[in-house]
Amino acid sequence: METKVADASALLHTVFDLRTAKFLTTNSVAQEVLDENAKARMDAAIQAGRIVVADPDAKSMARAKGAAAETGDLPSLSKADLEVIALAFEKNAVIVTDDYAIQNTARYLGVKTEPAVQEGISREVKWARKCEGCGRIYDAGKSGPCPVCGSRLLKKAV
Repeated sequence: METKVADASALLHTVFDLRTAKFLTTNSVAQEVLDENAKARMDAAIQAGRIVVADPDAKSMARAKGAAAETGDLPSLSKADLEVIALAFEKNAVIVTDDYAIQNTARYLGVKTEPAVQEGISREVKWARKCEGCGRIYDAGKSGPCPVCGSRLLKKAV
C-alpha cells in the first residue's frame, strides 16, 4: 500500500480513501487548516484513522531544508511545507500538494508528488535573484535591493 503525505491544499481538496493509500500529515499542516468545514472533515478523518499525524525527525528536516536552499525554494516554503517534504522523504512517501515550491524541492530530493487539484510541475527548476537594473545574479535567498546598483531583485529560473 502506498504512503502519501498531505499538505494543507490536499487536506482541503482530497478525499482520503484508505483502500488506495495510507495518509500522513504533520501537526503544523493540521494547524494551518482554518476553514471550519475543512477542519471538521480533517478531524473526522484523523479520528477515523484515515489520516495519521506524524512529524519528521531532525535529520530529515535538515535534508529538506538543504534541498530547498539548493533549488532556491527556501524563501517560498513555510515550516509546515518543509515538514511535509521531510516526512515524505523520511517515509519514502508521495506528497499530495498543489504547491509548486514543495513539488520542485521534492523532485530535487527524488520524492514523488501528485497534485491535489491543479496540474503539477513539468520540470525541476533552480531559482536565483536577478537584478533588473545591472543584470547581476544573486542567491535565491538574497533580499532587498541590488547591493551594486540599488535596483529590484527579481526571482528568476536559472
